[in-house]
Amino acid sequence: MDEAQPIPLQFQLLFNWEIESTPDALLKHRTRMYPTFKAELNNTPIYRLIHHEFERHYISAGQLFKANGITLTEGLFLFDLKMIDFEVDFLIAQFPYCDIWVSVDQARHMALALGIEHELGLLLGEEFDACFSSDNISRNEIMHNWTVPTIPHLQYSTRALLEATFDSVEMPQPSSRKIRTQISRSKQKGMVMKDRTESGLVKWQVWAYEQFLQQNAIQDEQPVLPVLDRSGSVWDALQGILSDLQTLTRGGQLGTTTRVLSDNMMVGNMPLKKEYLNQSLLLQQLYTAVMAEKIMNEIERLTISRQKVEPNEQPENIQEKSNTSSQEDENGVTNTISTTTTTTTAAAAAAAAAKAVNYNSTNNMLFHDRMDLIELELYRMKRKSKKRLEEIESNQQEFISQLNEFKEWKIESEKKRKSERVWIFSIFVIIYLVIHTFKK
Repeated sequence: MDEAQPIPLQFQLLFNWEIESTPDALLKHRTRMYPTFKAELNNTPIYRLIHHEFERHYISAGQLFKANGITLTEGLFLFDLKMIDFEVDFLIAQFPYCDIWVSVDQARHMALALGIEHELGLLLGEEFDACFSSDNISRNEIMHNWTVPTIPHLQYSTRALLEATFDSVEMPQPSSRKIRTQISRSKQKGMVMKDRTESGLVKWQVWAYEQFLQQNAIQDEQPVLPVLDRSGSVWDALQGILSDLQTLTRGGQLGTTTRVLSDNMMVGNMPLKKEYLNQSLLLQQLYTAVMAEKIMNEIERLTISRQKVEPNEQPENIQEKSNTSSQEDENGVTNTISTTTTTTTAAAAAAAAAKAVNYNSTNNMLFHDRMDLIELELYRMKRKSKKRLEEIESNQQEFISQLNEFKEWKIESEKKRKSERVWIFSIFVIIYLVIHTFKK
């Protein structure tokens, strides 16, 4: 049996095309395209950033985690990444693809640990380390120091690069030679970006992870008392939503079985239990971010599965209609019994469709009800934290006022002491003069 080949590569451009619709010309001028190599694993694209300005290549580890069925936060804990080990947006305000960007060496270690080093052999291959491309904004072109040998020379263009699939590249000679291809700065096939929801989900999880690490470092030096006393409603609500979505993805029906909710889970290599959320607001934020990505991934899987089912149903309906019409043409006369049966079948189908619509609407209502519960719980948390913050601020102001009063008392006390010293000194001088006068 032949061994499976590594996943071939594609050339893609990370580009925030939404900025092109803004009237701010300065913002347009700053918007760049970021060339990448892409390999698709388990219907999830993984990118290798080869932009010349970054001086080295980066791998989208968040997509790597997603392709293996783990969330971004789970991957951060699993590989014990520190904030200096990765980039999110390279401190670029309009960066089109926020993710956990790690070095190629780190990505190779992750792929080896996850058992996918063979599938990503090309994407993580050392033979591509010298490949770089850059975006020349002023001339609307992309410059490369590599070429794809399977594309004919006369057809070589950015469009051909974006549509090609390849497993090797060539470096032109001499090494200073650059290949230039023109590009239109508008949305087109081969350009990718993350919208505000996806970018916000990444930044949220990174922020929660960073705050959790900082809080742990503080607690190691000085123990901190728990700041929350929750009933676990956040845990139950999110676990219930995820359970329902997983049931729908597997083709099951809601309401037929009792939900079985787990009170513990693994976030990477960190065990997390329901009662732990009562001890830290940051841990609650971390858990909420993880569950948000899990729910989003389940929604994507459910959408993909329904898209696969719908095209298969349409040809069957068309075939049934054609068979029915052909039978009618052969017989010449429509049978009354068959007409009645067809009418009954159509009525049953309509009833089933109405039931399906009601079922879907019920699912949507259940989902929105749970989202309302989460929103209400978040509002309560926000209100309680705001109240606590106001108490802290009032205590702080009171302490500052007391400190100012103490300073004023100290200043007045010093003035009184000085005046007392002056008076005492004056009295001693007068006594000395009087004694000296009487002696004479």
